[in-house]
Amino acid sequence: MNTNNKPSSTTQNETLLNSIPVHSAATLVKASVAASAIAAVILVIAILPAEYNIDPTGIGQALGLTAISQAAATSGSPAVEIDALDKSASSVKSNDSVFVFGQTNPVTSKEMANAPSVAQIAQARQTPGVRSDTVKINIPAGKGLEYKLLMDEFVHLEYEWSTGGEPLYFDFHGEPKGDTTGYFESFSITTSDKMKGSLTTPFAGAHGWYWKNKTDATITVTLSTTGDYSIKG
Repeated sequence: MNTNNKPSSTTQNETLLNSIPVHSAATLVKASVAASAIAAVILVIAILPAEYNIDPTGIGQALGLTAISQAAATSGSPAVEIDALDKSASSVKSNDSVFVFGQTNPVTSKEMANAPSVAQIAQARQTPGVRSDTVKINIPAGKGLEYKLLMDEFVHLEYEWSTGGEPLYFDFHGEPKGDTTGYFESFSITTSDKMKGSLTTPFAGAHGWYWKNKTDATITVTLSTTGDYSIKG
């Protein structure tokens, strides 16, 4: 005689199935309607302002979502060339200032806001004052020499120089017009036998290079420049 009172596996399965809640059709309809309503709200408040710049409620503008669609609408235009200061410079953003390695001072948010637009840069490149020059500069043995160009603010310059193989220490920098404190802003500092790049001047003044010849023989630098400038030498 079997005295084991443990329920059979069949009885356990039936009990488990009976414990699973079964939602009525009305409950499912209510859930679907609620989900559709939430989706509609998200569509009107977030998706339409961000994707299509359609903001019937005004909430999208308040949240800054319309700016996303406006930025996307202009993404087909030529990108701004972030070649100010030098292609080799690295930057780290901190609060409202951008620190560029090789510079003596950070670029503030106000200066960034006053940066030239794509149209301004393009216009600067097409002004009648744009010129091209190639010069040879002799750097005496054991001495340093500067070569400067006088340029206005937000003027684009393209440059390339080479020694033909002999490395030189150099500092590519700018000095603000009218400054009497001795302040200057470095764009690139290293040792090399050549360099090619571009600059959009952050201020009006003298911009150029200081080369230091640490060898016991004269080194000749061949420098080519294109931009709206006058040669200070």
